Amino acid sequence: MKNIKSGWFIKGIYNEACAAEGQCPFYFGRDKEGGCMYFMVIRILEGEVNGVDLSGVTVIYNGMITYSKYEDLVQNGEEVAIYISDTATPDQREVLDPFVSNGMGIYLIQKVFGIKYVKITIKEEDDSFHVKMPFGEMKMQLTKGQDGTPVRIENHVYPALTNLRVCNSPFWRYADYGRSFDYTNRCATWADLVSQG
Repeated sequence: MKNIKSGWFIKGIYNEACAAEGQCPFYFGRDKEGGCMYFMVIRILEGEVNGVDLSGVTVIYNGMITYSKYEDLVQNGEEVAIYISDTATPDQREVLDPFVSNGMGIYLIQKVFGIKYVKITIKEEDDSFHVKMPFGEMKMQLTKGQDGTPVRIENHVYPALTNLRVCNSPFWRYADYGRSFDYTNRCATWADLVSQG
């Protein structure tokens, strides 16, 4: 597996739904009893790792946070299964495997159940996002305030995310690696993402 050299960067869009019924406390650096599960999609619009262009690649993390305390999450990381769009070229795959396994500079990963290249389909409209892949599916819709604009979270704890908008996920489901999740009406977020190292 290749080492990731310094000088890499990615810019893209972040869509994530989790098991929290209200806004997930981890976005505010607070604890969440029992940890959490999530379905995270990162669409790389621009990016380069080890000189390889990653533009157009989609990465899905289906994760499990086993810690109730936010500081334990930050220190120890998460357990994830990773799915990457099967349109990735052989050169892209060579750098993607180590890059996504190390959290793409966004967060810590404690354990990777596996990496699979799969067909990922995405439908995005003005205020909704819908993604499907062989092991799961997730839909979200922007939450709007009284003035008709999206509700935003400002000054949160994840520096790679900007323009963080609150959403509702009418459903998300996932089944693989002996885990099965099926949630309705849960917390979701939609943001711009920039990460580099």
